[in-house]
Amino acid sequence: MKFTFSILFACILLVSCSKDFLDRQPEDTLSPGSFYRNPAEIKSGLVGCYKVLQSIYNQTDMPLIIELMSDDGKDRFRTGSWQTFKKTNADSQSGIWTNNFKMVANCNTIIGIIDTYTAKNAEEEKTVKAYRAEASFLRALAYFNLVRIYGAVPLVPETFTNLSSAFGIGRAPVNEVYAKLIIPDLEYAAANCFKKADLKGEEARASKGAALTMLGKVYLTLNNPTKAAETLKKLIVDNEAGAYSLLPNYKDVFASNSKFHAESVFEVNFNIAAGQPSYWFRWVNNDVGLIWGVAGASNLLVEHNLMREFVSTGETVRYKTAIDSGYIASSTIPIQAWVIKHSPAPAQLKPFNNTGTDNNYIITRYADALLMYAEALMVLGKKDEALVYVNQVRTRAKVPAITAAQLNIDAILHERRMELAYEGHRYFDLVRTGKAIDVLTKVLLTKVDYDTNIAISAPIPEEQLILPIPVGEIEKDQTLPQNPGY
Repeated sequence: MKFTFSILFACILLVSCSKDFLDRQPEDTLSPGSFYRNPAEIKSGLVGCYKVLQSIYNQTDMPLIIELMSDDGKDRFRTGSWQTFKKTNADSQSGIWTNNFKMVANCNTIIGIIDTYTAKNAEEEKTVKAYRAEASFLRALAYFNLVRIYGAVPLVPETFTNLSSAFGIGRAPVNEVYAKLIIPDLEYAAANCFKKADLKGEEARASKGAALTMLGKVYLTLNNPTKAAETLKKLIVDNEAGAYSLLPNYKDVFASNSKFHAESVFEVNFNIAAGQPSYWFRWVNNDVGLIWGVAGASNLLVEHNLMREFVSTGETVRYKTAIDSGYIASSTIPIQAWVIKHSPAPAQLKPFNNTGTDNNYIITRYADALLMYAEALMVLGKKDEALVYVNQVRTRAKVPAITAAQLNIDAILHERRMELAYEGHRYFDLVRTGKAIDVLTKVLLTKVDYDTNIAISAPIPEEQLILPIPVGEIEKDQTLPQNPGY
């Protein structure tokens, strides 16, 4: 039987480090008994921590679920339990739980190893501290995912030396997980990770910029705009993590031949040559493409209200109108809007389907940081300063600048939706700003374009905003009570 907490106790072997970081396929579990004699061997263990990211950010797992629960994505008939917020305890999505805790376990292992390692000189100490900082970042990211999706979860800050102690620890309150692990880990990462510019050829590693950006997001989630602004200022104004900038051309952000560019903050690395192809380009489909039997995704379709928002607000850069991303050419088929980041040129589709691409999954990028900083400043009453950063993003998208009179939380959320659609932010943005129930209820009660039915008959219940704890985990450990409503 597969025990989540067994993962936190005993793990398998790892592989040697390669020159191209994360381009090999290491095991995604680490052995606490493995012998690490030098920084190179510690680094090989760190690769195993990163490897789990490809499981967490799998297009059929966590990214899919949070898009289906947002107002950006839908299932074919708008009837699924994720879409309609009619989840039962069978809808726990245990892969999210297991994979994030697997990354926690691997990070605990490598952090424990590093904490007992004696560096031979100052340079080696700096390097090993950076590895610990990266593991701290990944552990914080995993817990940030877990608390936003499940609420209170077991707090496991170290490797278990006795399997029996893995059970009976219960669920730590969300605020305790933030205070005792997520924030300290990200602060350590921000202080000790290398700058992106110092990671030439290894940009898939967590950098100081990634740590600052994620810490800013954590503070916004905790409704602490002062700390969010203070943190993001270090990234954006003080350039403490080096220089980041928006790419001039929005479409270039998502080009398969353009990875780890000036706008990139943290990405999950995929690589065809290493046997790790990406198929994110075919993740999203639309009704017209599906109705006409076009090959492509069928588990995530564009929500028509999102496409209407692109059109009604004068967007011309961040979306396109297409039948099905180019497979069919016929004037008799209705045209439907499509997100530009999931629209490769028609000539590329056939070879892409055969080989996959090198497209990474972008967890966060500089545009996200700019809009978070603007939001924090706006909440603090610094609208004129906030406008600078909102309008940087709008200018790149070739939409008119907004004024201080137009700037409010709805304007920020609109801009984040237009800029970051299908990048895993929308649902969490609605929940953290208290908008989720009202916005999602309205969407589900309204037919738009090719929507086939009204999905619900009453406001979505608040308890449905988080997932149930996997039943298998509760059966193994009775100190894990189920979430209310399940």
